[in-house]
Amino acid sequence: MVSLAGSFLVARPVLKDPSFAQTVILLLQHSAEGAFGLVVNRPTRVKGLPFPIFAGGPCPSEGLFLLHGHKEWLDPEKDDPKREVAPGIYLGDASCVNRVREPLPGEELRFRMLTGYSGWGPDQLERELAAGAWAVVPANAAALFETAPEDLWSSLLPPTIPQPSVN
Repeated sequence: MVSLAGSFLVARPVLKDPSFAQTVILLLQHSAEGAFGLVVNRPTRVKGLPFPIFAGGPCPSEGLFLLHGHKEWLDPEKDDPKREVAPGIYLGDASCVNRVREPLPGEELRFRMLTGYSGWGPDQLERELAAGAWAVVPANAAALFETAPEDLWSSLLPPTIPQPSVN
C-alpha cells in the first residue's frame, strides 16, 4: 500500500455527504490502519479572534491544530521529520501558536488554525477512492496559503474526463 500522506484529497462532485462536499483535505497520516487529515477550506469566524478557525472535519478534537508555512519556526533541537507534512507545510506546536498571536513587526503569517479532524478506519478511504469520491492531488504550501479558501476546491479539482460516445 502506498501512503497518500502529504496529499490533498479533493472531494469530487459525486461526494454528496454534507460533511465533505466541496472540501479539500490535507492528509496527514495514511496506512493500513486508516487515515487522518484536516479539511483546509472551511473557515469559520470565532468572536474575539482576528483570524478564522477552520473546521478540520466532523470528528471533534480536544484542542486546535496548526498548519503553517514557516520553516524558521521549527526548533532545530527537535529534528522531527514528521513536522513537514507536505512541501512547505508544517505541523505547528504551542510555540508556533505564540508566533501567530504575537507576530514580529512586518511578518507575513502563513497559517491555518483548525478544530476537528477527518478520519477513516482501515480500508475505508481506499473504498471511497475506488468509488471515485476523491481526487488525490500533491499538496504544497503555495496552493494552501496563496489560494483563497473559497477558491481552493475549484482550483484543485481535476477536470472530469468525458465519457466517449459510442455512436
